[in-house]
Amino acid sequence: MQLGLVAGLTAFSLAFTGTPARAVEPNDTIIESIVLSPVSKHYEVNAGASTSDTFKVINDGKVAYDFVVYARPYSVSDESYQPDFISKPQNADAYKWVQFDKPSYHIEPGQTIEVSYTIRVPKGSTPGGHYGVLFAETQSSGETQGNVVKRTKRVGAILYMTVKGDVRTGGSLVGVDVPFFQFNRPLTTAQRVKNTGNVDFAAKTSMRVYDLFGGQKFATTREYPVLPQTTRRAVVEWPNASWLGLYRVELTTTFLDTKSSSTHYILLVPVWVYLTLGLLIGARVLYAVAQRKKSKKK
Repeated sequence: MQLGLVAGLTAFSLAFTGTPARAVEPNDTIIESIVLSPVSKHYEVNAGASTSDTFKVINDGKVAYDFVVYARPYSVSDESYQPDFISKPQNADAYKWVQFDKPSYHIEPGQTIEVSYTIRVPKGSTPGGHYGVLFAETQSSGETQGNVVKRTKRVGAILYMTVKGDVRTGGSLVGVDVPFFQFNRPLTTAQRVKNTGNVDFAAKTSMRVYDLFGGQKFATTREYPVLPQTTRRAVVEWPNASWLGLYRVELTTTFLDTKSSSTHYILLVPVWVYLTLGLLIGARVLYAVAQRKKSKKK
């Protein structure tokens, strides 16, 4: 019997997007699905103040289930911004301030539930950014639906809190990584943005790709948050680039009052083309050496 093997699945977004966080079974038919919207929450409050809000949990699957809600710390582990829900740096303390009206719920197929919570910011909290994540997690019943075992899944919304006071913003573009030789799709660029302040900010990178005749082949814009005292390596790609071509790439990155533009060239050629050329050149060299030796013998 083939089993659906999703255990402890986490789905959420680290960017400022409106796409709901979703966790589903890995097959064509949605058996059990949990969706959370929105994927991020932003607050600006005074120390000692409180605020109440809600988020939505949606069951767009085919079975009912129970779920629980809870908060956890949120930080990032490296420049690629891999999420970390375990470590507790000083500013990953916003989860401690969250109190849910109810800790658990039951939801039917097609139902939407609003989860209410209150954030109480302690007096004396440090001004600047504080972070956490709000999770909704299904509870495994041990039951089966056809050939699929119901597994625990969770979705989350990132909590961005700014405590008013001595809030400092600052940042810089510390690097642009655009290799000239690229061997496989997607065509890839990367920007390293550093946040030197004590509160997060939104950065945006626009990429436009042109062929050698000036025709625009692709354009996209990516927005992403940068947490305080971190550097984020933000990758912007052209997923369906032609497998062979020489392109001019124009990048513009903006954040706070900074705008930086640059132009680059990328040669996109598969590895096998280089190998084939190497073999042909090698064969030609060997042939020339053999011919020279043959002429000397005469």
